[in-house]
Amino acid sequence: MLKASRERAWFVARSVAVASVVGVVAGVSSASFIASLNWATDNRNSHAWTLWLLPIAGLIVGASYHYLGNGLERGSNLVVEQLHEHSEWIPIRLPLLVFAGSVVTHLFGGSAGREGAAVQIAAGLVDPVTKRFSVLHQHRSTLLIAAVAGGFGSVFGVPIAGAIFALEVQRNGRVRYSALIPALTASIVGDATVRALGVEHTVYPQLSSNNWTWSLGLRLLVLGVACGIVATLFSRLTHFVRTTLSKTISWYPLRPVIGGAVVAVAAVAFHWRDYLGLSIPLAIGAMNGGNTSNWIPKLLLTAITLGSGFVGGEVIPLFVIGSLLGAGLGDLIGLDLALAATAGSVAVLGAAANVPLACIIMAVELFGGSSVAVFALTCVVAYSVSSHSGIYHRQKISVNKSGQ
Repeated sequence: MLKASRERAWFVARSVAVASVVGVVAGVSSASFIASLNWATDNRNSHAWTLWLLPIAGLIVGASYHYLGNGLERGSNLVVEQLHEHSEWIPIRLPLLVFAGSVVTHLFGGSAGREGAAVQIAAGLVDPVTKRFSVLHQHRSTLLIAAVAGGFGSVFGVPIAGAIFALEVQRNGRVRYSALIPALTASIVGDATVRALGVEHTVYPQLSSNNWTWSLGLRLLVLGVACGIVATLFSRLTHFVRTTLSKTISWYPLRPVIGGAVVAVAAVAFHWRDYLGLSIPLAIGAMNGGNTSNWIPKLLLTAITLGSGFVGGEVIPLFVIGSLLGAGLGDLIGLDLALAATAGSVAVLGAAANVPLACIIMAVELFGGSSVAVFALTCVVAYSVSSHSGIYHRQKISVNKSGQ
């Protein structure tokens, strides 16, 4: 018994040590990535005319992936796939391409996120080392999970949710608790590394406590259903744009050129410039009780941007879409706008990525724990009514949403 305890202690210590290294790598890369995207956003906002160069930016991104990273356009789906299939190694080219491609996308006005890109960067830096030392498949999966946790937790500033996200995202309906220690360690260390480097995360409003009533529950039920439907709409529209362009345009680099042109024209014609890039100020405005923006432009611009071949990720756009949807719907059904916006932000994300547990915890980390029941109900309902196939179509489905 004493021997078994020593072996277990040694295993935990080794896991923590290795995951800490992964966390530092993820944190350093996330800090550099956040700073680069902040620079790109500031420059785009200072030079509005650069939006007209978005088609050229699309050509650069498309050509880079076509000639230097053929097959890597799968992005986060490649990482999710390798968590359980081990069919190929993630090359060092992936983090380089997604880092540069994301900066270009944001610099010239594409509507995209950053968390998906951060996950790819972290996984792409860790997996080549795993290959170099011929790590066994089961250990490779653990290291990739730690990299995903470190990337997500450090770039969003949600270390606990980052760990649960990594455990939850690989399989719809099953959480891999065996990798909990490495995932949690990497995510906490990654987030601490970002903060130690002086990079600040977005500060979101903190919610006050709410008195639970049947009326509130029914309104949240309506909100959750709406969030699940919109999450499914986003996933399917992005997939529709991607498949339509792939069927009609054989040369890959031309697809983001067309997508970039459509986004640029739409943003100018309909005065949608605020919906370009991350659009975090729109979400914060909604979470502070404002209701001046519409979720539909953000959904359309992001689906076209990512579906046509630009890179950057879907997480923040879904977060923004959910907050705007929540505020708009809350105004109609008599729900506090700030509460509806915060609950909607995590519910749409959780439903689209099939990670409701991670998003409940994310809401607590971002907005405080006083409304955890609100977050839980909205996220679970949204997840239950959304499609099995979300933004990560390479997720394995262990148990479908009907429990079978």
